[in-house]
Amino acid sequence: MRQRFLTFVVFGLVLVILAEWNLRARKLAPIQSLNQFWLEFCVGNAGDKIDDPAVTIVRINDDYEPLSIGADSPASPDGKLSRLDFATILGFIAKMNPKAVTFLPTPTFDEKLVLNQTDIVPLKDAAMQLPRLVTAANVSNDGEQATDSKPLAFPEIKLEGSPEDLLRFTRTVRHPDPQILANADPAFKSIESARGLYEDGVIRVPLVASHRGKVVPSVVLASVALHAGIPLNEIVLDLDSNPPVIRLGEFRTVPVLSDGTFVLPQKAGVRRGMSSLSPQEDGEMKKIEHFTSLTVDELAYTGEKEDEVAQRILASFEGKFDSLSENLVVVGFDRTGDRRIESEVGAMVSETSVLARTMATIQSGRFIEWWPMWMRWFAILAIGAIAAFLFRFPKSKIVPVWGISFLLFFGISVLIFRQTLSWTPPFFAFALFGLMLLIGLTISKDTKPNVETSE
Repeated sequence: MRQRFLTFVVFGLVLVILAEWNLRARKLAPIQSLNQFWLEFCVGNAGDKIDDPAVTIVRINDDYEPLSIGADSPASPDGKLSRLDFATILGFIAKMNPKAVTFLPTPTFDEKLVLNQTDIVPLKDAAMQLPRLVTAANVSNDGEQATDSKPLAFPEIKLEGSPEDLLRFTRTVRHPDPQILANADPAFKSIESARGLYEDGVIRVPLVASHRGKVVPSVVLASVALHAGIPLNEIVLDLDSNPPVIRLGEFRTVPVLSDGTFVLPQKAGVRRGMSSLSPQEDGEMKKIEHFTSLTVDELAYTGEKEDEVAQRILASFEGKFDSLSENLVVVGFDRTGDRRIESEVGAMVSETSVLARTMATIQSGRFIEWWPMWMRWFAILAIGAIAAFLFRFPKSKIVPVWGISFLLFFGISVLIFRQTLSWTPPFFAFALFGLMLLIGLTISKDTKPNVETSE
């Protein structure tokens, strides 16, 4: 047993180091695929705690070229989008009969340009074709004496407990365009005076804030409620709970910090490209997009159904275009210059991506985290104890004992996930159990030496 166990310890340590290195470097694609498979397996066995998200991002990226109408009405020389640009984007979306739309840009317009002049109202006309939107505003806490020259009517939610620790704002620094507000409710997008929300790969997103003696929802919370059909006055911020939570009616209970921020889970597996296959009445399988994105240029093909090229693109993007009718549609900038937030894997992402991912996380209830470090090391020690027990058996009994131990370990892991929505990447466990079986079947059990005695 000693030879088997020492061999297991030496090679097992190498495997654990490899697993930890890969978690930090994310270099080995097969291990990442195994991690994703295991997470989705746990999610599939989590019962009704987790649902599918429903978010489609309409991305204004670097490829989009601002509109112009001949030499008499050129595009803005600084590359800014005009009211006509945004009206065109919303017009494409309106053709898909969306259920809920969130407009994240807070643009300022050069009123000297014909495309922005207010004697025509293209943006208002486009907004009125949609169901009532949520539109974003940037706010700041500039002291209690700061006043708004154009105060916005931010909606209010219910409060239980003391709001003294909540983030606050006193004025709006970037207003939604009045033409959008003709058919939209404002909600704050970012608090420009807040600090430390994006540090060391940890992303905190404000879901509520204190404003003029009331608690108001962020654009994230207001958008999720809009898509779920929950009136904002039915949302409750419960600061007496431990931990504090936000209750969106019967739909979802969201854990938050005492300052009203939501820590975006790093290992929850919420990513663009989430989809599933759903059987149809004709027996065909249809792809359902749960969290996806389209660029504005791709969206434009919805208006070119008579074009042969457009028809082929429409066919290949059918699931994404269909999602515009069912998902929460989020319009926002995702240009290279907008990607200023560092994610947990070191990639730079835009505010639009962060907010959309937060919406998808709340919709799905994927408040999932990794096991804490002490728990992962305890699991490694537990596997070591299983190995010490297993190596006491001869080769003929290794396989059944190993199989029972393997199923028991991973069964307990699934139960832990069901209870706590926490998981651990399984490579180290698969590797250690595989090493355990290999050693058990190839290295003979230690035997006591025969000692001959003579009289």
